[in-house]
Amino acid sequence: NITATATAISARSSKKIINLFIGVYLSFCVSLTMAINNSILSFLGFILSAYSVYVEHKVGQNLHDDNNPDDEFRALCDIDAIGASCSAVFQLPEGKMLSFFGLVPRGSALDIPNGVLGVLFYIYVFIRCNVRDSKLILLDSRVNAVICTLAMASSLFLARKLYMIKEICVVCLTTHLINTTLFCRVVLEVTRRRKDKIT
Repeated sequence: NITATATAISARSSKKIINLFIGVYLSFCVSLTMAINNSILSFLGFILSAYSVYVEHKVGQNLHDDNNPDDEFRALCDIDAIGASCSAVFQLPEGKMLSFFGLVPRGSALDIPNGVLGVLFYIYVFIRCNVRDSKLILLDSRVNAVICTLAMASSLFLARKLYMIKEICVVCLTTHLINTTLFCRVVLEVTRRRKDKIT
């Protein structure tokens, strides 16, 4: 009984520490993302998305490579101290949303990881931030609003999945915060444009 009680207390303490870490980390990220411009945000998002693609590729290689069991890949975002495992999250079926929602056949050339979609999205945001007076429809504020809304919707869906499975993914949380910030700024931009038209 004493051992069981001690184990339960230890588990509760660990959970509190993890929750505290998540709270502090999210607070820091929110403050940081709101303070920097979209170009830097998109660059950070690009780096994180590219890294997620790399991790998923390496983990997939390990799963199919039985020749070197000792040479196991370990991602930087797999942090045992807080129970975080991004490599496990990237292997979920939701890690390839296009096939998960039946938009493309599973296993086809278009069945790309979410990280690749993220890379494309952040490249788009970066280009839009740095190309002025363009006549391209793709860079129009309304098109941008639709694209950022889709990114926000995917973040909400994936964040809900993380909550349901009680998994921590530092890379995922950071990109979700970046997407949320970009979405909020798009809403402000659209609102400002409408007000300018009225006046």
